[in-house]
Amino acid sequence: MIKEKYITNIKEISLNVSQSRIDSVRNKNIEKTGLRVYDNGYIGYAGAIGNYDESDLVNKAIATLDNRISYDFEIEGNKKIHEDYTSEIIDENKMVDELESLLSVLREEQSDFYFSHKFNLTDYSVKLINEKGLDLYYKDKYISLGLIFKEKSSLNIMDGFVGFEGRKYDRTLALKDINHTLNAYKNKVELPNKKTLPVVFDTTEPLPFIKFIHDLDGNNFGSNSSLLSGKRGIKVFNDNFTLYQNNNPNYMPVPFFDAEGVVNKDYNYSLIENGVVLSPYTNKKIARKYNLPLTGSATCEYDGVPTLGIPEFRIRESEKTAKELLAGEMGIFVLMTSGGDFTPEGNFAAPVQLGFLFDGEKFIGRLPELNISSNVFEMFGSSFRGVSKNNTSPLSTSKYLIMDMNVSKI
Repeated sequence: MIKEKYITNIKEISLNVSQSRIDSVRNKNIEKTGLRVYDNGYIGYAGAIGNYDESDLVNKAIATLDNRISYDFEIEGNKKIHEDYTSEIIDENKMVDELESLLSVLREEQSDFYFSHKFNLTDYSVKLINEKGLDLYYKDKYISLGLIFKEKSSLNIMDGFVGFEGRKYDRTLALKDINHTLNAYKNKVELPNKKTLPVVFDTTEPLPFIKFIHDLDGNNFGSNSSLLSGKRGIKVFNDNFTLYQNNNPNYMPVPFFDAEGVVNKDYNYSLIENGVVLSPYTNKKIARKYNLPLTGSATCEYDGVPTLGIPEFRIRESEKTAKELLAGEMGIFVLMTSGGDFTPEGNFAAPVQLGFLFDGEKFIGRLPELNISSNVFEMFGSSFRGVSKNNTSPLSTSKYLIMDMNVSKI
């Protein structure tokens, strides 16, 4: 019998904002421990939140072996990697004063708006250890400012949002970014009179990746219910399009290992490389079931067994800036979109509630509400311009994703 622990801890300070003022402060510190036992091809499990009795948890896990849940895969072992990405971002005791200082400037400089939502400082860690010598540990600390803004004269519940997430904070830079967006919001501009235009997303925007979440799911891929089933080894996208399953904390706060202890080379796995479909994302069960590569995409609840999870995606950035990718054209930066989706055939359409005319360096002005449409094979094929080498903000690691799409006013 092999015992294994999967431990997550999240410590967070959250400042809630309402009507442009701090409304409340919330602190949480939650540790969850999952204990797994492996015996004769079966897995048992038990979980605890906070303090627990070790022997009691082990006995509970052993008792669940009677459920005969099969797990006859190799258990990871003989591997020790510790990664710590924490740094001193901001003094926790000064967070309230800092946010109040930022809000006081906004109340004065952007008096036409109300602001609400959150300012969070998160300390996060994941540990996976077992009796086979597996010892994996990831620790990170990041800050996020997310402010919803509403024009005081507006009848809408919200008009947009501003903010960032990263491992550093600077009030001057934060205010510069916020003012950049709000000043552009106040400047209404017309949509360029062209059917096809470069559309720009922040790489943290999940909408462009929805089709890959479904069609690169190993279960969908292997059961021939994916648009990409049967296309392994075939080039179907742009030569410059490479899509990673990302477990590299340098790009975003994410553990470098999955819930089964799989660690990929360079902490990522190429699912699509230079337009060629290489593999869907898989855990051990799905990889074996469909004879697919193991990409290390297992997730697990603290009181459950490993299952296939949705990984973080990352597109390999180009050697060009956003301005260079636009090549002198104006782009449509999508800040707020809700209701968009892909059809099973890969056709895509979405309304954009808030978009900006973008020259590759700054927002020129707010566009009217509009529709964008395309097809997944065009978006990441002939219409794919690339991902910028420059970040969207000095406070963020996100970049610009640019592709040509059909654009029309609503």
